[in-house]
Amino acid sequence: MNDEITQLLENNKLRQEVIKTIQSVWRYAGTLYDNPDEDMQKYLEENKESSLWEEAWWRAETFGEIHKIFDKFDKYVIQKMAKPYRLTLEELVKAFLDLATPDERHYTEFEGFSSDDYNNLYTIFVNYVKNNILSYRHSNPFPICAVTYEQKEFQPEDSNSEDGESEKPLWQKNDVSVSLLRGADLIEERPLGKKLYHILAFIEGNISTSACRNLQTEMGRILPTAVRSADLLQTTGFGNGKIIGNIGHGAFLTFQREIEGLPWGDEYLLENGKPLIRQYLDAYYNDSPGKKDSIGRRIRNAVCLLIESDNQPNNAVGLALSITAIEALLGENVKELSTMLAERVGALLEPYSNQRDNTLKFVKNLYKTRSRALHGELVETETEARINARHLAAAVLSGMFSRRDFLHRAGYEPESPQELLQDLDKSFARGQATGVEEYNIRELWRNRKAGKKDSSL
Repeated sequence: MNDEITQLLENNKLRQEVIKTIQSVWRYAGTLYDNPDEDMQKYLEENKESSLWEEAWWRAETFGEIHKIFDKFDKYVIQKMAKPYRLTLEELVKAFLDLATPDERHYTEFEGFSSDDYNNLYTIFVNYVKNNILSYRHSNPFPICAVTYEQKEFQPEDSNSEDGESEKPLWQKNDVSVSLLRGADLIEERPLGKKLYHILAFIEGNISTSACRNLQTEMGRILPTAVRSADLLQTTGFGNGKIIGNIGHGAFLTFQREIEGLPWGDEYLLENGKPLIRQYLDAYYNDSPGKKDSIGRRIRNAVCLLIESDNQPNNAVGLALSITAIEALLGENVKELSTMLAERVGALLEPYSNQRDNTLKFVKNLYKTRSRALHGELVETETEARINARHLAAAVLSGMFSRRDFLHRAGYEPESPQELLQDLDKSFARGQATGVEEYNIRELWRNRKAGKKDSSL
């Protein structure tokens, strides 16, 4: 059975257009070689190491139609490949040109090619892509988070489970998989006899060298963001500052933790968070076509914004990016954007009407703090606001995942963003939106007193 990429490359129209283009480049290079102009001759006199053919071919590539080969491979292969991409446009074009670029002794032979010769050349190219550029590869392991374990003697996980069967990957799509393993190096000792270790990810599959390298870079950003969201939504009282909700004598503590750097949690974080992590990866590598506004496109935009938020060293910008992620999911072009977002967040995440006013105050104050910090005002609480905004964005995004999955299981057609937003606007008065789970984010606005300064924090 042919690989998907091989099938795309064997498209007859693509084959004809690429051959036609390289023929044009050959002819142009041959003309320049046989009839060098004054500029070429002057260049060759100044650069004795360059040959006439090299200069002719370089000019044919630069000023001829070589760009059309990029365009055709992009149109017929890259844009039609399932995500994640398993090779790059640059690798495709380079492989073809490496085969199709004649040297000075043989360029006239290329000019005399028959149609069979052209097809044979293209067939060799397709086989080269299939058997050389695409090969089973795996990336180096890279850290995505840290977890605490209680074992006194820690041993790294073996690649096989207890029953001898290979562990299932965390995520797989389009012949690419992502798997996890625990690092063997101790990061530090934690209280209560726990020890902190890195969790590593690695990518494998039938993939090119550049695509594997690109995927590792992408996954190195996506996975920590997904883990951080899972951690925020699971935390109820891990200790060491990772506490949310009312504790002690009714004192309210925010989620005191770092935003930048790798997230960390207890040993159950990943096991409980795997479904959400997979949803982030599915959203990022969404293949949905079309230019219309869709839930899938909004979700992917929100994931990208949260990735940037987590990697932003400036608190004001990180806060703004998390708020923008919420806007990407629930926003429209209206004047009273903060009020509209606050009401829709309340409809999505707060099931009890007697808490909706506190939800509105919480979201509006976050939005106000974002505006003050982003416009250059020194806001003492912007760090806490950034953490809370990131937490809220994780909850809103997870709520969107939850609702979409519920509707799918119930047999409904996927809803449009307009249908979702209309339902949320109606739900604000009547109760929680259909199909949404309840999240710990509600503890951040429960039991708040109206009018309290910086009550969003």
